[in-house]
Amino acid sequence: MAYTGEVLNYGMAKKAATRKVIPRFKSRVRRRTFFKEWRKKREMTLEQAAEAAGMTAGNLSAMERGAQGFTQDGLEALADVYKTSPGWLLDVDPTKDDSFMPIWERAKPGERQMIIDLAKTVVKTGT
Repeated sequence: MAYTGEVLNYGMAKKAATRKVIPRFKSRVRRRTFFKEWRKKREMTLEQAAEAAGMTAGNLSAMERGAQGFTQDGLEALADVYKTSPGWLLDVDPTKDDSFMPIWERAKPGERQMIIDLAKTVVKTGT
């Protein structure tokens, strides 16, 4: 902004100082993740998982509680440590028996292909 030669007085400065700044993004509740459930499923301590993923135990603990966000790099590192996909860390609770994950994990490679083919048929035909 170019200087116009206008002298600011106290009233003008006070008015500018009381203007509210509207944040770009409104604060919202973080979406539920399953970081802790995956760590427990893999029978790892907080310290073991954090070290293997290249982060501190404090950071991982905060991520598990939803008190801290995560980066794509952190998400991928945890997925590698827990031997799953980044998407499943966010969306799949590995402790639930009605989840697809326990079935998939127990299946052998040939069985996994059968599961995929069967799922495609069910979706396509509805039976």
